[in-house]
Amino acid sequence: MNARNEVKRPSYQSLGARLVLAAAQLRFAALVDFLAARWLERCATKAEAAQRLFKTDRKPTREFGMGVSLVASSPSCDEQLAG
Repeated sequence: MNARNEVKRPSYQSLGARLVLAAAQLRFAALVDFLAARWLERCATKAEAAQRLFKTDRKPTREFGMGVSLVASSPSCDEQLAG
């Protein structure tokens, strides 16, 4: 009868295992948060670069008679052409 009670009683080992598991879960959650934040930052950077790349040039053009040209303008491309 004593053996049965010993099995059902929580031991220090199981408490330690729970603490280790809880710590591992927190570390895993922090890693996932870090990786998600880094991924979102890369996506935002790419979106900003794409907006700059496809930003329309608002200078008047003779070909179309409108203020919007159909050529995409990029700051790095403009610097290369000017320099």
